[in-house]
Amino acid sequence: MDTVFIQEVGINPWDQLNPEKEQEYVTISLLNQDFESVWKTWRELASSLTYGWPVIVTWYSTGSPQYSKTQEYLTLKRFSKNLGPKDIFKKNEKTLVYSGIEHLNRDPKHIDPAKLTDYLRSATLMLKEDDQPEQLWQRLSHLNYISRTDDFKLILKDSERLTFRFYDTETHGVAQLICHSNQQKILDNAIANLKIRRIDKEGVYDYIHS
Repeated sequence: MDTVFIQEVGINPWDQLNPEKEQEYVTISLLNQDFESVWKTWRELASSLTYGWPVIVTWYSTGSPQYSKTQEYLTLKRFSKNLGPKDIFKKNEKTLVYSGIEHLNRDPKHIDPAKLTDYLRSATLMLKEDDQPEQLWQRLSHLNYISRTDDFKLILKDSERLTFRFYDTETHGVAQLICHSNQQKILDNAIANLKIRRIDKEGVYDYIHS
């Protein structure tokens, strides 16, 4: 089945029932009956946006405090082995939670989605510039999980950023783009070029189960 999209005012995470409808933000959700299909559509959308947002990074958290030296050693061993020269992975000294900033391939077609679908502990960002990843890490390092509207507002403090979340479930796959509404015209054009159908949120159940 072809991917469809839903466009909503405000920050509307797929897993939240009562989002805030703030005019300052917009959420575009790509939906298909399987994640592989929606990922292909997301790659096409992201590829069309790289001219303006060429830097793609993911922020991620281990979620749990590192209380023991053994636990900390294993965490560092697991996450540090694949760090690139601009990547960051370190501990917030107050929360004792490790988090990182990882630079992804600038060509969305070469990005592995496997590590991006842990939507509670990660967010993917497209940036206009490689704007000091240390500052981005500092701003987000106190987050253990991304679960509240305020968490997204923190991620989107720079109004030029685009952020994405990915959901891989048994019945459907979703790729969400959340950003400031000042990017609306560019996004409308990018979506129109994909020639995908728009549905209302009320039509999601029928689409998934058709």
